[in-house]
Amino acid sequence: MTNSPRLGLKGAQRPRILSVPDAKTSAGKEAIDLAASAGLILDEWQQFDLDCSLRENEDGNWTSFEVGVLCSRQNGKGGLIEARELAGLFLFGEKLIIHSAHLFDTSLEAFRRLLELIENTPDLDKRVKKVNNAHGKEGIELKNGNRIRFRARTRGGGRGFSGDLVILDEAMILPEEAVGALLPTMSARKNPQLWYLGSAVDEEIHEHGLMFTKVRNRGLRGNDPSLCWIEHSAPDDRKPNGELVIDPADPRMIAQANPAIGIPMSLADVAKGR
Repeated sequence: MTNSPRLGLKGAQRPRILSVPDAKTSAGKEAIDLAASAGLILDEWQQFDLDCSLRENEDGNWTSFEVGVLCSRQNGKGGLIEARELAGLFLFGEKLIIHSAHLFDTSLEAFRRLLELIENTPDLDKRVKKVNNAHGKEGIELKNGNRIRFRARTRGGGRGFSGDLVILDEAMILPEEAVGALLPTMSARKNPQLWYLGSAVDEEIHEHGLMFTKVRNRGLRGNDPSLCWIEHSAPDDRKPNGELVIDPADPRMIAQANPAIGIPMSLADVAKGR
């Protein structure tokens, strides 16, 4: 985190925990530039996350089959997703993208935001063949056949679907069986990528938080060559009695876990649960 005399406390622009395979190249800049052309200007931390997640092997395939991003709510995770989906549709030739969220309203809002970005960018909009606004079947199809579909997991949506890119938003509420059915079919694709994005799992309220916890544990071990784990968080070390070592109300710790502080957010926004 940094401090600016003019802006005050600013959120940490680098994740506290990062585990990412080594690579010589990344398609991150291409994705960042495309997003900017659509009016989506990514913050520094979003650009960094995108660059890490889109690192490439010498054969041009992703170094990371799985990408996990843990970040507190309302920091701009949606912008990161939109940039990745735009790149998948318009740059990377990903024929099928599945966007899955826990709730239908969340999935619908993601659809509307992505569609607005595309429709407000003539160079992208002219490449659209069809937009499906039917309830539960929202999606966008391009003239070259690339398409994205939006589903809610609470209705069973997304199960059985395989894509070149699968986005699992609200991953702290993610049934294990949904991912178990997905992994074999995705692995059969030429250059797939599976994203988990969510805030920290709270065992008291997240009944289906085990899947995201398992992904995080693999990221903490740092020994999975096909996983990119990116965590924007404050230290969670605990005393023998279970009490946190840090003071969770310390503004510096809040800024560590909220990269958007000092950009669009303030400490007051966090306190209000914005």
